[in-house]
Amino acid sequence: MTQSSTPLRPKILYVEDEVIVALDVSDGLENDLGFDVQVAHNLTTARAKCAAHEFDYALLDLNLGNGERSIDLGLELAEKGIKVVFASGYNRDEIAEISEFQLVEKPFQIADIAAAFGVEPAKA
Repeated sequence: MTQSSTPLRPKILYVEDEVIVALDVSDGLENDLGFDVQVAHNLTTARAKCAAHEFDYALLDLNLGNGERSIDLGLELAEKGIKVVFASGYNRDEIAEISEFQLVEKPFQIADIAAAFGVEPAKA
């Protein structure tokens, strides 16, 4: 297969402050769902990645530590037409600010993310 006939993989921004969680989930996003993954561990890095890359999807941990929350970033990305899903240990009733977004509650499985984005697992 030539490079030009290789299908482009959808690009996803994954923002997660817990490094071990980010490694595990980004592996699933890439290998199980077929995403081209860019990981950020804080809002500064996430915004830099948004300036350097175009994304089709974003999976954003709601609370990033040190008082950082990803809600504003999610709203900005959604305005650009990017499909945004939030992840949180809180349930939907505790997070009114994101009521129009999909939410996956932690701990989650890759299948939960696939369902939230409405994507199928990648073919092996």
